[in-house]
This record gives sequence, C-alpha cells and structure tokens, in this order.
Amino acid sequence: SNPSRAFIERVATAYATGSYDNGRFGSGSYGDLGALVAAILLDDETRKPVLDSDPAHGHIREPLVKVLSFFRSMGVSFDQPLSLSTLMSLESRIGQGSYEPPSVFSFFLPEYTPNVPALQSAGLVAPESMVLSGDNLLELHEGIFGLVKFGLKKCYADSLEGYRVGLPWSMSCNEEGDTEKAPAHSTYWPPSTASVDDILDDLSMLLTSGRLTPKNRAVIKSVVESEFNTGNVAKSIRMTQQLLFATPEFHSTSVTRNSNEVRELSGYTHPPAAPYKAVVLLMMLGGADSWNLLVPHSNCAIGNQYAEYKTARGSSHSLSTTDLAPISALSSDQNCNTFGVTKDLDYLAELYNSGEAIFFPNTGILAKSMTKHDDWNGDTPFQLGAHNSMVHEFYRNDAFNERPNSGVFGRMVDQLKLRGYQTGANAAGAGSAMLTGDTQYNHPIRGVTTTHVDSLNKIPTVENIYDIMKELNGVGQHDNGVMSEAWSSRVASGLFEHEEAIEFSQLPQFSNHAYPGEGSLNSRFGSVMKSMKSRGYRKVNREFYVVKHDGYDHHGSNDVSGKFKSVNDAIRNFVSELKSNDLWESTVLVMGSDFGRSLNPNSSGGSDHAWGGNYFMVGGSVRGGKILGRYPQPLTPDHPNWIGRGRFIPTTSWDAVWNGIGQWMGLHDEDELNEAIPNRGSFDTCTELFTDKDLFNDGACTCSGCETVTWPPTTPATSSPTQAPRTIYQAEEQSWDSSGKVNTGKSGWTGEGYVNMGGKSSWVQFKTVDGGAGGACTLGFRYSVGSSLPRSCTLKVNGVNFGTVTFSSTASWDAWEYDYVETTCLPGNNVIKITASTNEGGPNLDRMDLLTATTPQPTNQPTMPVPTNLPTPKPTNQPSAPRITPAPQTAAPITPQPVTPSAPPTVAPTPSPSPAPTE
Repeated sequence: SNPSRAFIERVATAYATGSYDNGRFGSGSYGDLGALVAAILLDDETRKPVLDSDPAHGHIREPLVKVLSFFRSMGVSFDQPLSLSTLMSLESRIGQGSYEPPSVFSFFLPEYTPNVPALQSAGLVAPESMVLSGDNLLELHEGIFGLVKFGLKKCYADSLEGYRVGLPWSMSCNEEGDTEKAPAHSTYWPPSTASVDDILDDLSMLLTSGRLTPKNRAVIKSVVESEFNTGNVAKSIRMTQQLLFATPEFHSTSVTRNSNEVRELSGYTHPPAAPYKAVVLLMMLGGADSWNLLVPHSNCAIGNQYAEYKTARGSSHSLSTTDLAPISALSSDQNCNTFGVTKDLDYLAELYNSGEAIFFPNTGILAKSMTKHDDWNGDTPFQLGAHNSMVHEFYRNDAFNERPNSGVFGRMVDQLKLRGYQTGANAAGAGSAMLTGDTQYNHPIRGVTTTHVDSLNKIPTVENIYDIMKELNGVGQHDNGVMSEAWSSRVASGLFEHEEAIEFSQLPQFSNHAYPGEGSLNSRFGSVMKSMKSRGYRKVNREFYVVKHDGYDHHGSNDVSGKFKSVNDAIRNFVSELKSNDLWESTVLVMGSDFGRSLNPNSSGGSDHAWGGNYFMVGGSVRGGKILGRYPQPLTPDHPNWIGRGRFIPTTSWDAVWNGIGQWMGLHDEDELNEAIPNRGSFDTCTELFTDKDLFNDGACTCSGCETVTWPPTTPATSSPTQAPRTIYQAEEQSWDSSGKVNTGKSGWTGEGYVNMGGKSSWVQFKTVDGGAGGACTLGFRYSVGSSLPRSCTLKVNGVNFGTVTFSSTASWDAWEYDYVETTCLPGNNVIKITASTNEGGPNLDRMDLLTATTPQPTNQPTMPVPTNLPTPKPTNQPSAPRITPAPQTAAPITPQPVTPSAPPTVAPTPSPSPAPTE
C-alpha cells in the first residue's frame, strides 16, 4: 500500500521503456505490460524477505482477493453443472463484488488512512481498509465459516450462497460438516494428518504464507487438539481452516506481533448533562448534478434568469416551470424573488416553505474567496475535478492541511469532547475519513449496521470462535505491523458494535417497529434512526453521522431525477421517524457531494465534473425558508466565477456552513472553531461565514465583532473589470489568413458573423486597437469550441509574444464563452494577433473586447443579510431525560486530557500547483 518513490520510478521506467531487467522482459515498446508486471513482481521491494520484518511494510488484503485465495487454497470446486461462481451482489455485504465498484475509481481511495494511530503517526495509507465496516467484516467471516461447515449453500442469512446464480432450490443445514448436497465445497485434505502440527504446518503455509506467529499458532493448536484427540480428523481440519481465517496473518501481509490479550472497548458510564443533538450528512457520492435541484424561476430584478438557465442547460437537461415547486426567496437577497425546487424533491420544498429547510447555492471547498480573474487554479492547493481528491477534501475541509489525517466532523468531536460533551461518530456506509479526529484523542468510529442483527456462528464447528478471534487479534505490541494493527483493531470494534447492537435489539423500543420504505438509502436512514434511539443506552449527547448514497457520476446520461426521487422518499420517512421519536428539533440533515457538475450538458447526454454546487439543510430547529449565499447571476460566461462550460468557482465555502453547525453543536470559542475548521480564518466572519443564529432558531452565538481575513495565504478576491469602458472589435471586421473564413452558420454570434479559423498557423489580427494612454489592459476573446479538445493560440501584442491562450471546449459550437488575458497596451493604436499553435487549429472567434480595469465591479461574493420575517423560534420538545432505560455498564470511558489548542500558524505552507479541472 505504501511503495517507495524509487519503486514507483522503477515500475514507471519499465512501462515507459517497455523493458525490464536489461531487456529480459518486454518488447522495448512504450506501455509494454509484460515489462510492467515483471517490474512489480520481481523488484527487491516486492521479494526481499527482510521486509517481512518491517512493521511499516505490507497491506490489508482486499475482500475479493481473500475470498478467491481461500477458494483456491482450499480446493473449492463446483460439482453441480451450470453453478458458476460469479462473486456478484457482494459489494454491500463484504465491501467488494465483481463488476460492482461504486464509481469508475474502484472501491477505495488511494490516499485513505483509517482511524488507527499507528498508521496515522507513520504517515501511511491503507486504502483497502476503507471498506472494513463492522457489517462487511463479520459477513465475510460468517460466509467463509459457512462454506467450510456446509459447503456453498444458503443455510441462513450470512452465507456465500450469493456467490453464484441459478440455484432454484434451498437446502437445510442441520449438521455441521454435511456438504454432500452442496453445489460446491472445500476438497482440501492435508498431506499428513499424523498430528495437529502437521495440519497446522500445511494450512498455515497455504493461508498465511507461513507467517503464522508462534502465539497465534499456540492458541489455535490448544483449541483443535482436544477434538483431534477424539479421532475426528475431518472436524479438526474444519476447525483449523476457520481459526486460521480469523487471524490477522491471513487478512494482512504485514508482520503480526500481538499479545493475545483481548482489546477492551467500552462506552460512557454516566448519563450526559446536556440535551442531545445530532448532525446527519447525506453524502451523494459521484458529484451530484444540483442545477435542477434549485432553479431561478421568476420575479427577477435583472434579466430573465430562468431563460439563462434554459439556454445554458439546453432542452435535454433543463426543467420546465411546471416541473418545479415554487419557493419564495423574498428574504434571501437573491436576484430572483421566486425559485423552483425540482418536483422530484417536492418534500424538500414543503420543508422550505414551512421554515425547516435552507439552500446553499454555489457552495464548495475553497481555499479563499476568488474569481476567475484571480489565479484560482494556482491558489487552490488541491486537485480540482477528480473524485478521489475532492471527496478527500470535502471530508477533511482543511485546504492547507493544517490538521493532517483528520476530518471536519472528527475535529468537532474532539473539541466537543474536551468541553465535556459525550460524543459519537458514526459511519453508515461511508465517511470514516470525515469522522476521524486527532490521533491524540483517538475517538472511536462506529459502523452503523444496515443488516438484520442476529446471532453469529450458528451450528458451530468451534463453539466460541468469536471469543477466540478476539485473542487472535489481541492487543498489538509496540512493534506490531501497522496493517496487522489496522485489521485487528477493526475486528475488535466490529465485534463490540455487533454485541452492542444485539443488546439494543432486546430493548422494548426496538421491538415490533418496521422502518418505512425500501431501498439502500431507506435502509441506511433506518439504521441511523435505530442508532439514535439507542442514545440513552450509549449515554451520548452529541453525534455525527455520515450516510452513503452513491451513483451520481452521470457523464453519459441525465439520470439524477431517479436518484432525487429516492432521496425525497428517504428524507420524508426519516423526518417522520425523527418527529415520532421527539428528535426532529435536535437533528439537522445536510446534503453533501464530491463537487457540483457543469451547468452545460456534455455531448454524451450527461454533465461533467465542476466545482460549486447547490445544497440543502433541513431540521426542526433550522431557521429555514432562506437561500443563503449567492445564486450565480448571470448564468452566462459574463459571471466573474464562470470558468468554462457552466463550471463556477464557489461563492460560498463549506467552512461557512460548518462554522454555523459547529456553533450550534456547542463550539463557541474561537480557538475551538479554528481547531475544528482550520481554514475559517480565510473568510470574513461577518460576510462570508454563517453563524448558528443565521442557521438555527435556537442559535446562541454572541458574535459581537467581525474579523476580516486573518489567514496569511489568503487575500481578497480580485474584482472583475468593469463593463465600461469596453471597446468591441468584431473579428469579421479584422484581417485573417487564407485558411480562415467568415461564417454565420452557428447561432449566438454578435455583429455580422464570426471567423472560423483554419488549422495550425492560421491567424486573426486586430490592427487598430486603441490603448488610450497605455498601460495594463484586458483582452476578452469571445469564442466557441464545440470539439472535445481545446484550441491553443499564441498571442502577440505589437509583435511581442505574450504566451499562449488556451480556448477550452464549450458546450457546443453554438455556445460562446470569454477567455480573458491580462496584457500591456501602448498609447494609441495597437496590433493584437492570435495564431493557432496546434494541429486542431483555432476556435470560432466572434470578437475581442478591450477592457480597462480602473473601475472595479462587485464580484457577487456571498453576503449574509440580516434575517427578516422569520418564523418564531420553536420549543425543542427534547425530553429532559432519555426515554430509553440504559442497560448497566461498568467500564469507564477513556477520557482525553484537555490540551490547549495551538494557534494557527502565521505562515502557511506553500501550496503546490494544481492542475485544472479534469474529467
């Protein structure tokens, strides 16, 4: 999982040269895969045995790799015809399934680090651990245990029966070891059965590559030997197979050094003093297209913004006004007084109209406020447009990496815990990185089970196998392998969560109540609801949840409508349950996503990765009926934050949202907020950050003063050049080479037409450009590029080369955008010439505008108006005592010692250059 840079360089060199080991492998042609594979498998870093002793070496094995490894090693064969192992329908059960990645970027992020201090302090990653929820881990074990005991047939819920298709029958599993009628089973038999040691020698070589530690071997031998001594060799083999599968040596490839002492986990012992509050994040993975979520409708002060939306979205993606549920924006300081919410989310519109929902338009991760006239790409210290990078940044919300390996919710949990709150961090399918706090506090992250809670190890081979599993994954020694430690710690927490869930299920309030709705999202919200109902048992009063909903990466189709309908149904059911359990006033639900998508559709019928997007927040205490921040106006390339094809630099940062939510949860001290939201100093506290009073009826922030930008790497955004004076030079009135021609075939041009530039070296020259008194000037080229590849041109001003202008792709040849260039003009007349520098040729060029920058124009940065006509604050209806009778607990929680948060540094790290948004 953590190859050295030298190893990466050697592999990359083999791929680039097509050769490895002095030509022994590969054809010598670029991209030769034989050379690549040889470089990976034969490198010293892969093969040197000495590395097996390095605690930092190795990785956690992927779930499917472990299943296939066990199948092959144990000789699993299919006796029934047409019963084929498909390994499908397993992603939701063990974390991976054939052809089931949640996105085109596979199952986990390459930079993911779990909440394991040994890994975090070493600066290492463990991507495979991203799918290690407690559910997945236990279902994998139950499935393999069932395979060994009964063969590949469905005996009860947790089995590997789903690994194949086409079985029209079901079979009972009354006797452990009976595999006679199973379509597939293990055919393994050791070469020698003279002793338990002989069986262990062979099986440990097959399943752990001979890395089974003496301590774990002794534990397994002591369990198996009594059965072996009765003469039941076959059962002894099955016991050994299952126990070896339960070891960290099987699941990770790093060295294991543990004590066999069971890892003790516990919760709080005393009821909390303050009332309960919870934040639930609905994470729409893939980049949700939110331009149809919130649409300008009518009653606009400037222009017809709905018409701009229709033009930009096109007929394939825009919604008619009849498809929108109107909402009022009279108190929201927007250009239009009426907006529309897609009727696919009509319940969201109902909550808004009842004062229980807020919209945040054009919101995203920001390092600072900026416009397209800034060096927005250079000033952004993370990679834009890539799923893995943007999900990582959303979860962390720490643009300058001031709090490495921690997420914004995790840091809030840390600070709330230091204030005396009893906290919970909970992942329902995603978000562990967002819930991870500082290693010095090491608060636990609970996996919220989405499956029916049931007893484990039915019809056992080993009666107490999960208790033995705790020993095999016991407390690690100081030199335990970091991957082994990551696996074993997750085993311990997974078993603790399961045992806790079994106890919850026996409480009266969990009986005879079916959560409404169907589908994966309803299932996850139902699991969150059950967890929240157990708050009294767990004795917590501040909680964060991250709920996964994937499938939003719609490049090839406009399928977001179906996703929104499922969200609408799930929110309706969740809110109903919250109200029934007196939790609506103390819970807030926030929508999140990797990024927004392009306002302009692409040529494949979908939309592409962008930056800013439209989001919502709902809750019983939310001061709703408002659209906070600035919805972009106009929805054209003239907007100062439009950076091409309907992509917008956000005008509201997620720091603004988390600031108000953090205050509502109980963080009011500036130092606490700076620890939880390290980049909040990049924004003005009065005009660019929301407070809890902006967001909630029961907001308590005193907010007595305003702080301007205090974070050194960030400075105010550059104002847009004024619209006047602006001198227009139509391209068709200038001169051009013989390969170009004036056309009128496309729509949207101005003047008498546009110049269709030719291939490489074609040019357009503007001869009499009036530079006035001379000095700095801005050139705005209005152009269209309907192809997927951009068009690059060299720019010369009065014969002096001013570099390259890159004309990015527009939505079509009928869609026109501006590319602005800062340059220097001489007094009087100037000659401006652009020349195509690549084989694609130049763009269709409509005109060039000369702008002077003496008069600044407002940049449409977010403003926080004084709220008016808001609903009267509602009582919280939160009971003063938990309505659950807590089960007795005696173990005390581990309480971190208070520390003084460090002040933000006066000098920030120099951000590395970031590439432009990519698909």
